[in-house]
Amino acid sequence: MRGAWVEARSGDILKIAALTPEGFVNAIYRAFIPMQELAGRGHTVHIEERNELGRSAFLHDFDVVFLWRLCHDSMRMTARGLHDAGVPLVWDNDDDLTQIPRGNSEYRRLAGIRGQRLFAEMRQMMRLADIVTTTSPALAERYRAASGTEVRVIPNYLPRAFLRTPQRPSENVVIGWVAALEHQTDYDGLLLRPTFERLLARRSDVHLVSIGLGLGLESERYHHLPITRYAELPDYLRQFDIGLAPLLDIPFNRARSNVKLKEYAAVGVPWLASPVEPYAEMGEQEGGWLVDDDDWEGALEELDDDAGARQRLRTAGSNWARSQTIDKHVDAWEAVFSDAIERARARTGPAVRA
Repeated sequence: MRGAWVEARSGDILKIAALTPEGFVNAIYRAFIPMQELAGRGHTVHIEERNELGRSAFLHDFDVVFLWRLCHDSMRMTARGLHDAGVPLVWDNDDDLTQIPRGNSEYRRLAGIRGQRLFAEMRQMMRLADIVTTTSPALAERYRAASGTEVRVIPNYLPRAFLRTPQRPSENVVIGWVAALEHQTDYDGLLLRPTFERLLARRSDVHLVSIGLGLGLESERYHHLPITRYAELPDYLRQFDIGLAPLLDIPFNRARSNVKLKEYAAVGVPWLASPVEPYAEMGEQEGGWLVDDDDWEGALEELDDDAGARQRLRTAGSNWARSQTIDKHVDAWEAVFSDAIERARARTGPAVRA
């Protein structure tokens, strides 16, 4: 989507411009979903999805400008011009891109001195912002210490359209994992391949599905879907009987969002997850169990055997997920944008338009 207007229904409160790089799935949760909900609340929102902005004078007509991840040279120049003109700025990042582990496909591009340079660019952008937002307390603490800017944690929330009625259980048990390619590190580090191979060999009722990351399993009951559109994801997930969220306890993972468990719960799928931030405080009330690194095989077998437990978790997760939709939490975004306007007014004087 380039330069797409989302028109407010009535009673405009704010004019908000949101800028994101092209082709990043995470922008759905940090920009598109909240901005669409804000438009539904009466604000007028303009989204620019592009790597290079070109002419930026039009941004001076907005009450506040939201920047997701963008921090390269030309965007910092744009941000500097907006900052100096008194235009309120909010900058957001939801991953600790400078802590990428070696197994990640982006490691070579972002490790070592390149990572240090990236963090320096991010720090400069954060210092230009009136408020910084992110998804996790761990990342907020790091950003706060590096920039001195106020940092607020706003978790990722689902659109109401993601919610589904749980699917009725079948004779087979489908175990599913939605895993971007960076989860190769978790797959290898937690020794999940031999775990899955043994499970498939011993249990003829089990089918395993991965969406995104290919697991390399040679079984007729393993299925791999390389990629799916976000709008199609709920109906794929709804076919799972158990959803997986394994994470190694490493800095990169501790800064993650907990939205994967919300996705599973929203379609009535009981989940198994690692006891690592962002999942460490979650459990049966949110629809799943936490699993120690050496207990994945036992937990999978136990939940496979216990249809009653799956049903209880399915019900609990569905109830919890209904409280995790963006319409119930968009006030947090409204507060950030309103407070950014107040901060810009304080630093520039009455010329700032509120």
